[in-house]
Amino acid sequence: MGKVKDLERKRITESAGHYLCDQPSGDLYGAYNELKEVQEEGNGLALADNYVVVWQPLNHMTVDQIVELIENGARGNDPEDYPEFIQKMDWSLLRKQKSSLIKTIYDEKKGKGNDAEELLGILHVIDALQDYAVDDLGVDEIKVFGEERGDK
Repeated sequence: MGKVKDLERKRITESAGHYLCDQPSGDLYGAYNELKEVQEEGNGLALADNYVVVWQPLNHMTVDQIVELIENGARGNDPEDYPEFIQKMDWSLLRKQKSSLIKTIYDEKKGKGNDAEELLGILHVIDALQDYAVDDLGVDEIKVFGEERGDK
């Protein structure tokens, strides 16, 4: 049984490294366990950043969200383990929408409007979603980005 626990600890630690920074005391596995304790105490909706050190772009995420990300990453690349919104994503449609958004941003920047900055935020969300699906969950890159990486 020790080997199974060691493998689980290794997977959790590796996955936690994508979301948590080095902790002032303890390791990433300990930080994950701290979040699990907070969750079990009924404080899963609290900001994870209140308990452990998370990567700066994730400091708005709750304990429940960070724990889910870590556990999904530790499970591996079985599509059934992907979050539901990833499983149901129409990647082809998202690529088309992203292309339309890029064209709109380009037109806005050429002086035909002044919403380019706000639209860039949406574009960054789409980029992050695609990167998360490919880099963290292991969704097929061609499925997410299309035949060519430039087809984003």
